[in-house]
Amino acid sequence: MNNDRTGKMRTNDDGHGCHPNNNYPLKSIIVSELMTINAQRKAFSNAMENLAGCQLSSSLTNEQALAVAQMLSISEPWMTLKFSATALANYLTRDDAALRRYAVSVDGNLAGIICVRNPWLRGPYIELLGFFPDYRGKGIGKQVLAWAEAEARCEAKNLWVAASSFNHQALNFYQRLGFCPIGPIQGLVTPEYDEILLRKCLS
Repeated sequence: MNNDRTGKMRTNDDGHGCHPNNNYPLKSIIVSELMTINAQRKAFSNAMENLAGCQLSSSLTNEQALAVAQMLSISEPWMTLKFSATALANYLTRDDAALRRYAVSVDGNLAGIICVRNPWLRGPYIELLGFFPDYRGKGIGKQVLAWAEAEARCEAKNLWVAASSFNHQALNFYQRLGFCPIGPIQGLVTPEYDEILLRKCLS
C-alpha cells in the first residue's frame, strides 16, 4: 500500500486502499474461476442417491456385504469364475479409497450392488454390478448404469467396464447401452476365460 506524506494510506475514490500495480478486474476474474473450479462436484461423491426406481447408499454395512457376497457366489459369472462368498465379502468390506461401493435398494429392500473404481483410465471403471434374482430384468441395472454414466461425465470422457467372454448376457447388455468392446484381456481372472474390456465415450 502507498502512504502519503502524512503517513496516511492513499485511497481510491470508493475509500478502499489502492496500489498503482493492482489490477482489480483481473483479480476478480481469477477468483471467480477458482471458485467455479472448487464448486464443481466430484464424481461419485454423494453418499446417497435417489433414482426413479431405486436408492443408492455408499454406507454399505457388513450385513449387506455378506448378503450380497453370498448371492453373487451362486450367480453367474462369479460362480463359473469360482469366487467364494468369503472372497467377495472381503472385497466388499476391505479398505480401498479409490473404490466406491453402493448398496442398491428398492422400497427399503437390498436389491444389489455397484462398485466403481475412480480414478481409473481417464474415466471411472465399473468393477462390479450385480442384483438379487427378484430384481433382475426390471430395468434397475439400466437405471443404475445411467446414473454411473452421469456421474462420470462430471469429470471424465470415458466410462469403462469388463465382462467375462462367456457372459454373453452382460456383453449384450453393455453394448446395447453404448459400450464398445476394446479387446480381450487374456487370463485376467482365470486361465480358462478372457475378460472383455468395454468403453463408452462420453464426449
